[in-house]
Amino acid sequence: MASEVYVFSYVCAFKEDWTNRCIDERMSKLYDIRKIYHALYMIKTTKDVELLEKYLVECFDNKDAYFLVDITDKPNRYKNIDSTDITIWLDDI
Repeated sequence: MASEVYVFSYVCAFKEDWTNRCIDERMSKLYDIRKIYHALYMIKTTKDVELLEKYLVECFDNKDAYFLVDITDKPNRYKNIDSTDITIWLDDI
């Protein structure tokens, strides 16, 4: 199975210390991660994204925000870079 590459970032509304410790502990158990900045990670995994998301979401309460974006290089990327339609651009992310 091919690896997928994700960018993961989050913002805490409350309990920032607890959330940071929880995320750091979870990230330490993943195989191939790179911490890019305080709350910004690149994750390389063969796991299903729903499993990865479920694993990380347990660290957040309902006021926190996060995003998990698949940035794996795809063969159809950059085909519509001249398009004025934002949805075409977002399809390339």
